[in-house]
Amino acid sequence: MTGRNLILQRVVGALYILAGIGKFFPQLESVEGRLDDASEANDGTVISGPVDWLDRYPTGVMWFVAVAMVSAGLALLWNRRGLVIAALYGQLLMLVLFVVILVSSVPEILVMDAAFFAAAIYLLYRYHTSPGTEAAAPAGSAPEAR
Repeated sequence: MTGRNLILQRVVGALYILAGIGKFFPQLESVEGRLDDASEANDGTVISGPVDWLDRYPTGVMWFVAVAMVSAGLALLWNRRGLVIAALYGQLLMLVLFVVILVSSVPEILVMDAAFFAAAIYLLYRYHTSPGTEAAAPAGSAPEAR
């Protein structure tokens, strides 16, 4: 791994932490409002049942998403290979679910989530093509970068 990959990993990690904390501030993003809009937009679709269920428990959804995002962000900052890979796969799954649930009510979600999705895919590719070590990416410059 190169230093640039570590920077990308840390930036994504910090953004996940900020987004997770932001879930607790309805002024920044109202999870309840987003779920209400998604429930209305997905009415009569294949996913209306699960979305309606989520809409009934906005506080639980907010806590679950916030903890997942902050945990993933911390794993990316802590830089332990197994945790980083698990966090990236978990975030890919969460991003896909966000898009499926919210795209009908918030189409612009595609732009933001596409950037995070691309970053996660790129980092996973780098980790799976590099030799395994305890740290996911070295803190200093790698020999191939010199």
